Amino acid sequence: MTLPLDSAQLEPIWDMLLPQLPEQRWFADKQRQPTGLRPRTIFWLRRELPAVLLALVDVDFADGGSASYQLPLGVRSGPPPVSATPQFLFAELPPADGGEAMVLLDALADSELAGVLLTALVSVAAVPGDPAGQLACRVLREGFQIEESATSARTLSLEQSNSLVVYEERLLLKVFRRLWGGVNPELQLLEALDRSGFSGIARPWLALQATIAGETHSLGMLQTYLRNGTDGFTLALTSLRDLQADLLLDADGEVPSKELCDDAVRSQGGSFTAAAREMGTLTAQMHLALASSEVEHSLRARPLDQSDLRQAQARIEHDLTALLGDPDPRLEPLRVNRARLRNMLRRVGQDKPEGLAIRVHGDLHLGQLLRTDVGWHVLDFEGRPAISVAERSAHGSPLQDVAGMLRSFDYAAAVALRQQAHPDEATARTLAPYGRSWAAIMRAEFWDAYLNEPGVPALIGPSQSFQKDLLTVLEIGQALYEVAYELRSRPEWLTIPLEGIARLVHGAAL
Repeated sequence: MTLPLDSAQLEPIWDMLLPQLPEQRWFADKQRQPTGLRPRTIFWLRRELPAVLLALVDVDFADGGSASYQLPLGVRSGPPPVSATPQFLFAELPPADGGEAMVLLDALADSELAGVLLTALVSVAAVPGDPAGQLACRVLREGFQIEESATSARTLSLEQSNSLVVYEERLLLKVFRRLWGGVNPELQLLEALDRSGFSGIARPWLALQATIAGETHSLGMLQTYLRNGTDGFTLALTSLRDLQADLLLDADGEVPSKELCDDAVRSQGGSFTAAAREMGTLTAQMHLALASSEVEHSLRARPLDQSDLRQAQARIEHDLTALLGDPDPRLEPLRVNRARLRNMLRRVGQDKPEGLAIRVHGDLHLGQLLRTDVGWHVLDFEGRPAISVAERSAHGSPLQDVAGMLRSFDYAAAVALRQQAHPDEATARTLAPYGRSWAAIMRAEFWDAYLNEPGVPALIGPSQSFQKDLLTVLEIGQALYEVAYELRSRPEWLTIPLEGIARLVHGAAL
């Protein structure tokens, strides 16, 4: 049955959906109070029941600002599936033509609707928007085909800013929820890496995009699904638990020597050192691919210049100033180190730049690396979704990604310790030095493997002092980002980045 609905008749549903937005895991503005929801344009992919539409909406907030989001919605008759509420958007609709009642729900909450969505996307060349715009599905690799029988779907229930749907355990649809003008950085980088021959990614097949008033908006993409994978952070925690298991019986509060800790890590049966080296090599190969001549002109590498260093300095200075302006007493360790931090930032801004500025991953850490049966892969090239596309698309030193990885080893060690004991317990006093040794050794192995990949010296410059200064400051910037996140979301973990900053300020880093 073809639905008689049009955009005007959908008007009542926006008020129903508005209060549900903060409950959605992908809603990136949970700290703000939504006051209104306005549809910008609607793309009907299928009007026959079960129907599917993509609604691009603007959400207004009490602070006077607004943000754009994408809502993939489905309409079907009868009651909603159990999985549709309360985790997914849902609204009741009046019966069509005197028939049974209908429901509108998140199209990704229902496997049938998610299958309809994929079939519609790959079968249409262009869809006009109501009232404006055009939706198109762009093929990134020739020869892509999908059988209608291959649209059995399941939604991945992950805490993140986008939505992921797996089809037949071989294809992954990533739906960008928070929308920004321009091509999504993840799509740009995946295309560039695929074109350059870098194999450590999930191969991209299709790009979904809308054009409204001459501006492109990336809505999603279809990739190869990486099956049987485990992320690097999970593997790191497993390694640390194995290390701790041999130490717990004797963890009586006595602080072991560094030599004893290093020996224990090196002799650990499930050593993580090989994985750390593989990650370092993979990161270097990714950077070299992004610096190659195979990428499109706008992504091409260029010499790192003074403005790049000053922009990095200004960005970190801004984050530091914002945190120092917060009167929360738990931030006192940051205030104690403010003079040293600002001196380090000032010095980097005055350094002579070396190496290249390239497009970087932008949010690289252990959780963004996936180990599968065929090796390591890099995930989620979108960068930090809370900042604009322009900021995420800026060129910078490859050391920005290296800094994120180095911080991640420290974070894994701190998290593993908290899983075993409260920081004030005697057990923690004994185990903490082992965790710090684990992190230091893994950091060194990663860095050594990265440096030894042919071509890397030209990427980051030959001067070890420049590398160390910039890398330390970029790590501080990453740790400040962690402070802001933990202060807002997990204050009990706030000491992890604060202690990391103290070590970086006092020179306990590469």
